[in-house]
Amino acid sequence: MEDVFELAYRYVVPSIRNTLVRELVKKGIPRNSVASLLNLSRSAVSRYMSDERGMFIQMARFKDVHNMIEKLADEIIQRRNDEYMVQERISMIAAYFLSRKYFCVEHKKINPKLDAVKCKVCKNVFSMLSGNA
Repeated sequence: MEDVFELAYRYVVPSIRNTLVRELVKKGIPRNSVASLLNLSRSAVSRYMSDERGMFIQMARFKDVHNMIEKLADEIIQRRNDEYMVQERISMIAAYFLSRKYFCVEHKKINPKLDAVKCKVCKNVFSMLSGNA
């Protein structure tokens, strides 16, 4: 079985960043400023915008998560360069996403042997981290 933190790093966090980059650009923030605000390279921002990165999970399917990302975009615009807050919130959104078992369907695509009904790893681990315990 794959490590849940590796799965979060490889699939969930890039999908959150993709949505966040898109939200900031949609709100009128120039791409080079988005790169600076999120501590990303301009190339990474370009890859998120061209769907070359972070497209494994369509976060718009999960309204609660999408709303959290939109709220984070607004906070970033208001506060500017608070990279610690940004990283903390991205991590909290990822923990929430995993605690709700939203990733299970995607995980089953990666590992067809996964028994999503029996597996409670993400729910148990990440509900504690996201404050949903």
